[in-house]
Amino acid sequence: MDNLERCPTCGGEHFAFKKTHYHFLESGLDNVHLTNVEIGICSECGEEIVCIPHSTELMKLIGESVLLKPMNLNGAEIRFLRKNLHLKITDFAQLLGVDRVTVSRWENGHEKPSRAVDRLVRLTYAVEAKITEATMEQVRKNLRSEEVDSKVDYFVPVPLASW
Repeated sequence: MDNLERCPTCGGEHFAFKKTHYHFLESGLDNVHLTNVEIGICSECGEEIVCIPHSTELMKLIGESVLLKPMNLNGAEIRFLRKNLHLKITDFAQLLGVDRVTVSRWENGHEKPSRAVDRLVRLTYAVEAKITEATMEQVRKNLRSEEVDSKVDYFVPVPLASW
């Protein structure tokens, strides 16, 4: 640990930062892991504060990783993409041409989206998020290949040097 500071919670003098791996559950996905993240830890009160720089760019990068995964999207990933576009469920449903209840059922895992819906969600996200042409070309390539249903873990280094 280095960079000794005072704890923002208890004011204790034993608050230090360390770089470590972080399971980023706050993303809304249970399979996002960040590497090289600074976490402040107070040895007096136990407070932990995670420092995630460039969060907007990070969420966009996670969104593109979800978009490019070769397997069908699950409900949590559909919810992540919708929220990453800052859309209410009603607005997202309208873009997709379905009822808001249908989107809710996908997001909550009560109904599995068809392959066609999976493609529609991906393409809608790609258009609305204004992804780069290089990423769009990879999406096209992935959509042309066979999909299998499996879990993927996302490992994202933080901070990225290009930010």
